[in-house]
Amino acid sequence: MSPAITMTGAITALAAEKRATGYKYDTEERVLARFAAFSGSRFPGLEAPARAPVEAWITSARERGVKPATLQGLAAPVRELARWLGRRGVPAYVLPTGALPRPARYVPHIYTDQELAALFTQTDRCHYNSQVPFRHLVMPVLFRTIYACGLRASEARLLRFDDVDTDAGVLTIRDAKGGKDRQVPVSAALRDRLADYHARVAGRTGGD
Repeated sequence: MSPAITMTGAITALAAEKRATGYKYDTEERVLARFAAFSGSRFPGLEAPARAPVEAWITSARERGVKPATLQGLAAPVRELARWLGRRGVPAYVLPTGALPRPARYVPHIYTDQELAALFTQTDRCHYNSQVPFRHLVMPVLFRTIYACGLRASEARLLRFDDVDTDAGVLTIRDAKGGKDRQVPVSAALRDRLADYHARVAGRTGGD
């Protein structure tokens, strides 16, 4: 590898390039940092993905029993780094696309009205716990917000009071997919629940 480009430097440059085009690239950068550390410990002196460390990286993941989707997530950034280096004239091993098993296709579960009613009944039964003092207030609102607004669990979990406009009936989802904010309308019934939650909890949880 050219002395002008180290593995660490290449990872930093690739991540900066991806972010400049709108990608967050945080998870991928962490994977690449782990690969660099793995490669450095087992194959000292290599400053670019080579066949031996890449295959050892995949084998190590398989020995840990990771699922095919996770395996793809560990391989894809390393493959992208190798291609990035190759475009700059640095020899690097690109793991063939078909070398890994394809993840099983996700089949979503469509809840029946009875299942939804049972789910919300259980959340409403959540009781006070001194170790988690607001759990009984959070859970009924959290699950209804996820369901009614089509949010990812992480999006609902990271909502702050300032992101919920109960007057306008709008949620602001910050730093969502693609690193962009978006607004989501809420129904009148959910808006009432959110307003009640705000009245009971605001100022008692550190602002979350």
